[in-house]
Amino acid sequence: MTTTHHTTVELAKLARVLDRDPSDLQFLATLPPAALREFRDQITDLTARREARRMQRVGAAAKLVPAPIAAKITEAAFGPVLAAAIAGSVDPARAVAIASALSPTFLADATLTLDPRRAVELIAQVPGPMAAAVASELITRGDYLTMGNLAGSVPDSVLRAALPHASDLDILEVGYYLEETSAADRLLTVVTDRVPGVIRATHDAGEWPKAITLLALLGPTERSRLANVVAAQEDEVIDGLLTAVEELDAWDTLLPVAAGMAPTALQRLAQRPTMQNPTLLTKIANLALTQNLWLSLLPLATHLSPTQLHTVAARVATEPDASLTTLIEQAHTENHWPTLLPVALALDAPDRKRLASLPVMHRPDFLTAAIEATATHNLWPEALPLLNDLPTTTHDTLATTINTLTDNEFRAAVQAAPAADCTTTLIQILLSQDFSARSRSLTIINESDNLDTLVRTITTRDPAIWQGLSDIRTEIPEQLRNLLTAHATRCGQPELADNLTAS
Repeated sequence: MTTTHHTTVELAKLARVLDRDPSDLQFLATLPPAALREFRDQITDLTARREARRMQRVGAAAKLVPAPIAAKITEAAFGPVLAAAIAGSVDPARAVAIASALSPTFLADATLTLDPRRAVELIAQVPGPMAAAVASELITRGDYLTMGNLAGSVPDSVLRAALPHASDLDILEVGYYLEETSAADRLLTVVTDRVPGVIRATHDAGEWPKAITLLALLGPTERSRLANVVAAQEDEVIDGLLTAVEELDAWDTLLPVAAGMAPTALQRLAQRPTMQNPTLLTKIANLALTQNLWLSLLPLATHLSPTQLHTVAARVATEPDASLTTLIEQAHTENHWPTLLPVALALDAPDRKRLASLPVMHRPDFLTAAIEATATHNLWPEALPLLNDLPTTTHDTLATTINTLTDNEFRAAVQAAPAADCTTTLIQILLSQDFSARSRSLTIINESDNLDTLVRTITTRDPAIWQGLSDIRTEIPEQLRNLLTAHATRCGQPELADNLTAS
């Protein structure tokens, strides 16, 4: 979507250079914006080279008369177009002196064809009051194209002097026509205190398409900051943005913003009615998976409801094993395990098992990173069910990783195990620990507030697990051993129950 709007802007700028109506150039609308700009620059450069000698002679002559007289000659004989062409050939200080004797109306006319690339030094020396007067004239005319052309070249001081003359909506229009895309960040920084007003004015005027185009120009930091401000507005403003994004099919612009948004802002975004639509969520997930925006989707996913997550996970599940492996590797590289785990858990049981069976999920560094992220963010309820789907060949690695957890972190895992139906797997992993680590684990389990519930959720009838517990019976604290003995009997393992109590 934003490419289409950038093309519209570039066609308007090219039409200005060619002195044609933009509608005459619609046959070029299929070209990318970068190609149109390159073509425009080539025309401007060709014209400048052709007139270079004449402009240099005129510029040299301007040095011979006092600035006020040169200004009169410029206004009466040259006109604004020729004045703009000469500007780059005159000493900047001299040009400013001449310009100071010209009317804001004439200067505004001259800026229509001024090439900022050839007047960098001149623009840098323009006094704030002069810039403000010209900006006021251009804004009064609604000539945002020229303002955008110049805004990327003038110093911050000039912008600060000029922008008070602009309304909140004017600022949006100027941003839409910025000549240098890198200037978008600078413009937003200069008008930081006015951003909420710009957003409100954008909504009231129904100009979200232009705001979304400007959003695409911003760097990651400023883009996310702007999105956070939007998310702090009234519900109707957020809904207006989301509606516009859907109508314009601009999710490829909005989704990358999520990667840097604040959690509270993401939560508000996820809770809006538009985001409850399963068809839309599938569309967003599909975009993320096909347009290399997977890492932009994950931060948003953590704030989705179980129903929303299930929709996203269902689309993820359609990916082949090779693609799933790549998605996991990308998440691992960017330390996105805290955001990946909720999506993985939202998979249907067969798909979750398929995910857990992927070789990439058995790599020690991946398992370690996943457990560490789970402990750091207390994601045990989300992560523990996945342990059930991992093969027993991973238990040694998991046992080693659990050794590195603090007492409180492991205690949190123990507390979450019953509800996650993961007690049996946790016991299996515990049996893989060395003596010292296992002793600590058993002590923490024995001191657990939900010890009786924990023991009762050991659902396996596998004799190997009961035998493993029997083999370490002397290490098991008495309270825990007694509860295990009673539960072994309930599970139909009377002999092993007797073994647990043997000295």
